[in-house]
Amino acid sequence: MTHLLALTATLATVVLSDDPGADAAKAYVLDASASTASAKVGESGKLVLAIRLTAPGWHVHPQAPLKIRFDAPPGLRVERAELGRRDALDPKAAEPRFETAFVATAAGAQESKATLDFFMCSDAACVKQTRTVAIPVIVR
Repeated sequence: MTHLLALTATLATVVLSDDPGADAAKAYVLDASASTASAKVGESGKLVLAIRLTAPGWHVHPQAPLKIRFDAPPGLRVERAELGRRDALDPKAAEPRFETAFVATAAGAQESKATLDFFMCSDAACVKQTRTVAIPVIVR
């Protein structure tokens, strides 16, 4: 009976880890920490978004579509609201990084949102990811 319980627990673990969607979602983080955190009205800054890999065996598919949309509040005027793979600082990098310039136009707490569509892949699966990250900027 003990062996049967151990086998059942092992099989349950295998079934839980066979969810490529869940595994893909845990295989990266979106990093906006290099973005400009504060600026004065009239100053420029950058919104930065990088895909950082956190799990071995997973990668950002190098040929699949990749798109970022920056939705900025009225207090930030974004230079380019949409970016694609070719806009990455290094389009062939394993961890792509994107930047777009902005000009601060109104004082206060401003929050830009970046929505990213891309594909995370392993040897066994490719899973489309759509994620949104907030990028706060304090304008003085």
